[in-house]
Amino acid sequence: MAGTISAIREVVKSNRRWTTVGMLSWIIVVDLWARSNLGIAIPLIRHDFFLTNLQVGMIFAAFQLSYGLSHVPMGLIVDRFGARRVVLVSGLAWTVCAAATGLATSLTVLLIMRVCLGIAESPVFPAGIKIVDSWFPNREKAMAVASYEVAVQVGFAGAPLVGALLLVEIGWRLMFIVMALLSLIPLFIWFIRYQQPEDDRALTPKERALIMTGRKSTSVVAPTFGEWGSLFTHIQPWAMIAGGISSAIMTGFYLWLPIYLQQTRHFSVVHAGGSITLFGLAGIVGVIIGALLSDFLISRGGEVLASRQQVLVASLLLGGAAIYCTSLLHSNTAILATITLGYLATGLGAATGWALVPAVAPNAGLIASLGSLQNGSWQLGQAIAPLAIGILLDKGFEFKTIMAISAGFALISATAYGVILRSPIEQRAPVEGMAKTAY
Repeated sequence: MAGTISAIREVVKSNRRWTTVGMLSWIIVVDLWARSNLGIAIPLIRHDFFLTNLQVGMIFAAFQLSYGLSHVPMGLIVDRFGARRVVLVSGLAWTVCAAATGLATSLTVLLIMRVCLGIAESPVFPAGIKIVDSWFPNREKAMAVASYEVAVQVGFAGAPLVGALLLVEIGWRLMFIVMALLSLIPLFIWFIRYQQPEDDRALTPKERALIMTGRKSTSVVAPTFGEWGSLFTHIQPWAMIAGGISSAIMTGFYLWLPIYLQQTRHFSVVHAGGSITLFGLAGIVGVIIGALLSDFLISRGGEVLASRQQVLVASLLLGGAAIYCTSLLHSNTAILATITLGYLATGLGAATGWALVPAVAPNAGLIASLGSLQNGSWQLGQAIAPLAIGILLDKGFEFKTIMAISAGFALISATAYGVILRSPIEQRAPVEGMAKTAY
């Protein structure tokens, strides 16, 4: 028994980078639970507050819009002040906002809480890609991102199920409060545990050497506002912004799945929650397959950017085809199958899309900034889609028409990522006087 424990300790000690990303993944799970439980509660909230489809769309859009717009400055903030402090402050803020949602007494309060929640959660994923770039060599970056993208799927899959069980037992108000408070445990561990690899005394020399393999620079500097602004003078960020918005609109229908399944397909609350959990599990499988394939292409000598692009474009085309096929079907079984395929396809590109960022960024000091532009645009698309869907539903459009329209955006996104995005951003010499990045 003692020998087994000793062996486990040795494995953990020699894989410090994976325990670090595991800690980040735990934070992301509770982050996603804090935002995603709204989907399973929204039918009851709509009943209690007498909401229209447009007002439901406004609630979804409030979070996505504030979340997306906040990414623009948050990437620069992460690059300048470091992941450790920013993630901690972000987590404490979203815990308060998510719990306060359970105290809402009107549509206005709900909208305010969702806007605040979006601002509070926006630094997490820009910080995540900065952490991955700091802790992993190129050939492991996609799999490292996949680790926390799996956490995203666990969050999305677990929130409806856990939320539904809590909702049935204690009501939607206490459900929000209980699920928010779960964030405090991993945040405390993060505060006492996270360090940069350069400062982590528990890191073995062998693992430290592996981490440093392929780094763009061993001296990371915080960008000035001018350096950050220079990103917009290149075509690559604009291609990533267009691709992010289009892919988000393509999958925007999924935000309406609880209502679609319960009202159009006549599922019960628990049945709908269980089905969405199944979709999330398919997304997890897709994330792992996509990351393994992308990293495999690089390990076989493939160019880093091209290897990421190939998997991402395939994901977009397959995901769009799955959504379009769903619009043509009538059987609940067949619809569940194609939605499951759509989630798997979306998962294929999830980790690869983030791993694309270090391959495009001009230097390590701008990785969070570039990642925030891509993810922020994706979130803006997720804000536009539910609001547009609510308007279309109120005007009498059916879900099958909405799905067909959504699927068309897959082609736009695939063109942006596969055709317009052709090369990394040219690296420029650091600006004199730039300060060392804080972590």
